[in-house]
Amino acid sequence: MNPKLLPILERIIARETILLSFHADRLPQSALAYVRQNYVMDSFLSDDEQDLIETLAPFADDIADSFRAGTGGDDSVYHLFDDGSLWLKTNAYSSIWTDARDFAVEIILPRMTLSRMDAQLLRAIDMDDAIDGVRQDFFTAFAGVLHRECHIAHCDARGHWDAFTRQLGDGQREIIEFGGTETGESEGQSFAESFTTKA
Repeated sequence: MNPKLLPILERIIARETILLSFHADRLPQSALAYVRQNYVMDSFLSDDEQDLIETLAPFADDIADSFRAGTGGDDSVYHLFDDGSLWLKTNAYSSIWTDARDFAVEIILPRMTLSRMDAQLLRAIDMDDAIDGVRQDFFTAFAGVLHRECHIAHCDARGHWDAFTRQLGDGQREIIEFGGTETGESEGQSFAESFTTKA
């Protein structure tokens, strides 16, 4: 990195809340991409300083993958970079993380539910076991309701779920299962109601 960039980056960090925890000489790729995108044409900087910001690597050079919500008016996106850092952009705010795995552990996993975008990120950073855990929570809750309401053995619950959702596509089923315990219970109640009606 050009040493002339350091004082410029320090000034930017001082005014950007999401960058305050970083040092100018150790910014992850996600933070550098954020700076380049937001300051390359910003009047906060002189023309010469903007030219220096433009020497930072273009966004596309360091991006490993992007995962979008793509639902309704939600323009949220996770940008995962080659160095493992993450830039989360939503309609309301941005967040920069040095390590996407830290973001997953601190933000995604405590919710105990996943969006499709969350799952794509978890797969990309080799945290498939976390996805399996949320889906297991779903099946445990679903099986509990079936056992309580319909006297169906826990071991048979998954087969009943497969039959109950055969008209859904895999993507639709997956989204329901990503709801964890909460959707497991609500889907179990729906199944129990239809099971009682048929009986």
